[in-house]
Amino acid sequence: MKQSVQKLLVASSQKIDKLDAEILLAHVIQKSREFLFANPEFEINFWQKIKFDKFVKQRQKNISVAYLIGHKEFFGLDFLVNKNVLVPRPDTELMVKTALEHLNTSSPNHILLLDVGTGSGCIPISVIKTLKHKNIKTIAVDISTKALGIAKKNAKKYNVEIKFLHGNLLEPVIKNISLNQFKSMLITANLPYLTNKQFETENSIQHEPKLALVADNDGLALYEELLKQIATFHTCPPSGRVPLSSFLEIDPSQTNKIKILIKKYLPESSIEIKKDLAGLDRLAVINFKINYPIPN
Repeated sequence: MKQSVQKLLVASSQKIDKLDAEILLAHVIQKSREFLFANPEFEINFWQKIKFDKFVKQRQKNISVAYLIGHKEFFGLDFLVNKNVLVPRPDTELMVKTALEHLNTSSPNHILLLDVGTGSGCIPISVIKTLKHKNIKTIAVDISTKALGIAKKNAKKYNVEIKFLHGNLLEPVIKNISLNQFKSMLITANLPYLTNKQFETENSIQHEPKLALVADNDGLALYEELLKQIATFHTCPPSGRVPLSSFLEIDPSQTNKIKILIKKYLPESSIEIKKDLAGLDRLAVINFKINYPIPN
């Protein structure tokens, strides 16, 4: 028996969020949400009804809408996602905006963008697609080969050139890339920063990869390891002073602790904390100079 989209949406809104229901139904019938509003009497077939009901049940179990439909919008672009990557969040768009502001006011030559813990690749891809100048080398790293597979698909989708490396934080970059060819460097990192307690008490993230969400040391273990790696850049011959900026996404409760860690490993750096749209501390911006031979 066929049913209209209007009746289905009314019935499903008693079980899940109305917007979620609209997105899922539009995906099932391969139409836009606007089509649903303009054609409330449009009837779906038996198999579409079965698929939609399955989606509703999965959503009731807090499985992300993005995982169910296989993609998520971020910074005006549409990214492929699956259970192996974190679903891109609006809060992370602050990192992209800040990175773009920094890059658009920098010298357009010999710039290296390093995205650590790239996941779906949404941060570097959004930066490259929006950047005014294109003379930038981009490297993205992740410890998950499955995540890198998704990131590579997204890079291919948007025809952006990114070198993907597998490994722990900056280790594969330090081992495989000659950094002295760059006049400036920018590191973006949205690493796992939740505690186990936060993960266990937040139902909405239970089906996302824990590896991409949780870290030890009050959620800051991986950021501390990253800062240690960045600090090793100072061991190179001091034939030049190369600007390096790092953008780290944090939980609002970590502001003071991240400042302490930054000053511990990068004592000469300046630190700025930027707030998200909710007015909460979300991004730690670190600026300093490292000792590297400056390219001609």
